[in-house]
Amino acid sequence: MFDPLQSDSNYKIIEKSMGQVVAGILGLKDMLVFERISWCKQQDNSSCGIWCLAVLEMLITNALWDDSIYELVPYLRMRYLYKAIAFIEKIAIIADE
Repeated sequence: MFDPLQSDSNYKIIEKSMGQVVAGILGLKDMLVFERISWCKQQDNSSCGIWCLAVLEMLITNALWDDSIYELVPYLRMRYLYKAIAFIEKIAIIADE
């Protein structure tokens, strides 16, 4: 689990919510194991959404964290915006068919 602000109270809320809602829906009650991601912390004036997406992508691809990634915020914003626009366009094309 990941909270860009690294707040203990936020982590407690995430774990409780995931344990009750997601585990219940998936039929995995008391089977989920939570791992706290602490190697990325939201910097001032940056969007938490960017870091949530970046950390998820890094976990999926087994990429390693480097603090120089903090300097990539403008690039990451444009990259994820491009992906979102492409996704919306694809949905619109499918809906028109």
